Amino acid sequence: MPKAQGQTDEEGDELGYKTLGQLRRLNFADKDIFIEYIVNRLGYVTESYFSNTLNKITFTYIVKNGLALDTANSLQESDNTPYNHKFNNLNLPISMNPSNYGTIKVQNFIQKDNQTFERFVVTSGYKTFMIDIYNELGINKVQMLGNVDLSWVDTKIDDDSFKREIGKSIIYFSHGQIILRKKRISCKPFSTHQFDQNLGPDIVTLDIETVNVNNKHIPYAVCAYNGSSSIKTYANLIEQNGTQVIDQLDLFSRFIKQLCTFFNKNKVLTVYAHNLSGFDGIFLLRHLLPLGKVEPLIHNGRIISIRVKLIIAGYVGKTILFKDSMLLLPKDLRSLCISYKVETQKGHFPFKFNNINYIGKLPNHSLWPGVSNSEYLDLNIQFKNKIWNFKDEALKYCLQDCVSLHQVLTKYNELIFNEFKINIHSVLTLPSLSMKIYKSGHMPANTLYQLLGPAEKDIRQSYTGGAVDVYIPKFKAIAPYPNMDNQATMMQCYDVNALYPYVMANAPTPVGKPVAFTGDIRAIEPKAFGFFYCEITSPLYLEHPILQRKIKTNQGLRTIAGLGTWKGWIFSGEMDNAMRFGYTFTILKGYEFQEGLPFKSYMEKMYNLRMKYPKGDPMNDIAKLLQNSLYGKFGMNSTGTVVDMFDINDSDQKELLESMLDAYGLSVNDFVKIDNHVITIRDDISRFQYSEEMDMFHGTDVNVAVASAVTANGRMWMSMFKNNPDFKLYYSDTDSIFVVFKSDNTLKDFIGTNIGQLKLEYNIKEAVFLALAKGTKFTLLLKKMVLKLLKLKE
Repeated sequence: MPKAQGQTDEEGDELGYKTLGQLRRLNFADKDIFIEYIVNRLGYVTESYFSNTLNKITFTYIVKNGLALDTANSLQESDNTPYNHKFNNLNLPISMNPSNYGTIKVQNFIQKDNQTFERFVVTSGYKTFMIDIYNELGINKVQMLGNVDLSWVDTKIDDDSFKREIGKSIIYFSHGQIILRKKRISCKPFSTHQFDQNLGPDIVTLDIETVNVNNKHIPYAVCAYNGSSSIKTYANLIEQNGTQVIDQLDLFSRFIKQLCTFFNKNKVLTVYAHNLSGFDGIFLLRHLLPLGKVEPLIHNGRIISIRVKLIIAGYVGKTILFKDSMLLLPKDLRSLCISYKVETQKGHFPFKFNNINYIGKLPNHSLWPGVSNSEYLDLNIQFKNKIWNFKDEALKYCLQDCVSLHQVLTKYNELIFNEFKINIHSVLTLPSLSMKIYKSGHMPANTLYQLLGPAEKDIRQSYTGGAVDVYIPKFKAIAPYPNMDNQATMMQCYDVNALYPYVMANAPTPVGKPVAFTGDIRAIEPKAFGFFYCEITSPLYLEHPILQRKIKTNQGLRTIAGLGTWKGWIFSGEMDNAMRFGYTFTILKGYEFQEGLPFKSYMEKMYNLRMKYPKGDPMNDIAKLLQNSLYGKFGMNSTGTVVDMFDINDSDQKELLESMLDAYGLSVNDFVKIDNHVITIRDDISRFQYSEEMDMFHGTDVNVAVASAVTANGRMWMSMFKNNPDFKLYYSDTDSIFVVFKSDNTLKDFIGTNIGQLKLEYNIKEAVFLALAKGTKFTLLLKKMVLKLLKLKE
């Protein structure tokens, strides 16, 4: 490798070095060709404005035995010397030397804004360049003159390397070659939410009671309550094929007509059911179809909401919005009534009894699931010498559920509004409520951006969720394992307190606009942070592999943590963590982000609320729910969902269905047939559109980079408990471990009540671990205590 050194100036300072070329293979017989190569290279690298002569040339070389092959070609300069690169179909020199741009026409010094720089005007064919060189800063500012609106800044890194910032791209060069190319991605910031001004609209609560007939749930009673008035609708029996059946059509028709009387001056009536995404939504959907335009919102096969634009006489233009309160408060109604200490508590009913016209003595205890002996005894006392009427008790029980749910939702809304100035009725789910609270008071400005298009698709491949692994399938305390004392040793189950909230508050999170790059970014920026596409090689052996990936199998896509070599996307933090375990990485491309802690304020707020209110208090429970619900919103799939409904008895609509299938058939994920209607659920790619003018995608506030980083940070935290020689690890999942210690409890420093610390859940004497593959996840039965001959000791 020849390097030219300039002579010293009058003060004795050396004037620097210039690398003439990279190492080349040559033989002694190539002497003349090599001299010609050096002379040519001197002309290429000597700057035209540097008039001092060279003092010496230094050669770095290695001597090897034998003859090198094809040496003559390696000493020939290619047609692209000085090297060029393409940008917007223009060939631009890879050089900070003005003479490599073409013929220098003008060269002079300019004083401007207290800075002195040297300006060159260079022509090359039809192109004219103005190059301003700031020697002290090591910067060239280049502008193409004429009709081409293009300029860039070159910054010197060392004698052989510089970077070029041009348009939205940043390109790094070394020895005339591109070693890293970066491009800023335009994207929209997350929208902010204003505080709500009031508690929102008046609401109605709804409940549907069913009986089991031939293993089918058949509705027979529907009730509703608006805070002051109630509706009670009971089914009639009709003759059908010689058998009496429940007339559901009449039941729901009468109920909807009564429900419409709850309309006030508002055009939208909000109705909550505490199981809309389960039974209630299906029952309602079938009977709402004749009443107007029905627009269900379905996600992962579950009905999230149903919007009905009515065509009923007297109510045309008005809308009923049915929502699922369990998606806002994911607990059973009985537990909520107790927790919120509402006046009307949930009652009991013999759900196994299906004679809706029964009148007689109190039904047998076996027909009352969930009712204790003492509770049934109280019922016996209550109905002593009284007739038990199925209809009266069913309507009483159904309405009681409506009243208690209304009281719970009212109190829940008041607590949320008083603490966060947000009303719950403006959202559909708990994650949406968490996001709205976050955006209204805790999201730092210019931190989170919509991540859509190719970047979203690439980074989503790194989003694999929590790691779930069974390492040893059986445990029995009375059978000692090697290196253990010959005494009964208990297995212990530990859970991490609020793992995801902990890492969201404390671990670096990707923020800002992403920068796409090609090449090994860590070679230029050793601390680069983001998501990298790498060739990954594991150690030859690792008892508990810590990196998981998705692979295709005959049974579909599976998530595994194995050994070997593969290519894939990975969060940079998890990559750095894996290196400690012996993994190696070759970075090929990726997306660079800034580091931040955008959730610290939000998580600290929720944590402080949990500390302020004791367990059992609704606010403690609310803070815990909000604390755990935020992260998942970021990982929503960027493709939207379109739900279309067609009446196949109508020729026009049947034709529309056929046209839709022709156009979008490949994007249809599911079909649901209800009577003469077909509901199709398909991906809505048009929901996220690309704007050429703004060079960005527009869509919903999703950012899978955040969700992937959160789960990766969680896996990194859990990796501390893997491959540890001090205990035997039987099983681990997203936030728990099952271990047997070989001596003392080596985890005692991790145990505590704060978030991120471990808490002991169980001491276990005997266990069988079962993990069943389901889709791309593992369904863990152990967590539900599928333990053989289990004996627990708290």
